[in-house]
Amino acid sequence: MRKRLLPKEFLHWPIYSVAAWVLCGLALFATLLLDYRNWTRGERSYIFTGSREEKAPQPPPKVAAPAAKTAPEMAKAEKVPEPEPRAAPKTAAPAKEPPAAKKPAAPAGKVALIVDDMGNSPEALEEILGLGRSVTIAILPYSPYAVETARRAHEKGLEILLHLPLESLNGNGSESSTEGLIRSGMSEEEVRSLLARQLDRVPYVRGVNNHMGSKITADSAMMRRILGPIKERGLFFLDSRTTGKSVAHDVAAGMGIPSASRRVFLDADGDTGRIRERLLELFRIARRDGRAVGICHPFKETLQTLKEDFGLLESYGLKAVFASEIVGR
Repeated sequence: MRKRLLPKEFLHWPIYSVAAWVLCGLALFATLLLDYRNWTRGERSYIFTGSREEKAPQPPPKVAAPAAKTAPEMAKAEKVPEPEPRAAPKTAAPAKEPPAAKKPAAPAGKVALIVDDMGNSPEALEEILGLGRSVTIAILPYSPYAVETARRAHEKGLEILLHLPLESLNGNGSESSTEGLIRSGMSEEEVRSLLARQLDRVPYVRGVNNHMGSKITADSAMMRRILGPIKERGLFFLDSRTTGKSVAHDVAAGMGIPSASRRVFLDADGDTGRIRERLLELFRIARRDGRAVGICHPFKETLQTLKEDFGLLESYGLKAVFASEIVGR
């Protein structure tokens, strides 16, 4: 006998069968509806395929290209700001240079150093040349190396004076052996003749200063006899001032001869300490007055002091010059 597929109680409820069929119908209807909707949208469908022509996509309507605009119109239409003039590129500020070393001030004064009694030692001249500064040398006319010293000094750029021997008040023994000595009481002709011979013995002479002469330089008349020929040759005169009573500088100035007078004797003795003190005194006077003349001799102690300390004049703001740069009119 065949077995029943459903329980017994289900056979008494036919409504369930109807409901099942209704649900199946609704499911079929929903499937058809979805497939139709996809078909109408041009999407993929399974039942309504091939029964609807797909329209090819229409190209977008052509729009006429606008007429070309000029650059000003384009700038105006787009509100593009007018290009501003380009500023010059900023260059980096130059690096600060270290402060320049201060330049030394211009010399406040001049120092003329004269070395007397030259012509006896070529070696002394070489030491003076070794200073490398403007120095004036005064050559004794009858010294053994007078001409050689003058030529060598001129060749190396030094200035040369005739160191003219004049009679002193002392009348010491050295005067008797001093050739060419001009004595008081000599006539003008004698003075001129003696002076001319001595000037001719020493080449390259620029001026004259006195060797000794404390008696003659205090005598105005004798000084006029001596200074006349000096003026005629266009030379200057420098008073060594061997006496406080000297009138030589004043007489020369009165005659219109370029002249000056000594302020400091560096080596009245051979003490190197005192020589140095007098050298510094010379610097102080030159700084105060603007110029000064110092006189020394080619002694060993003096030359050594000059080698060590003459360069100090720059620390005083001074310049070493020749005697011709200091004499006035």
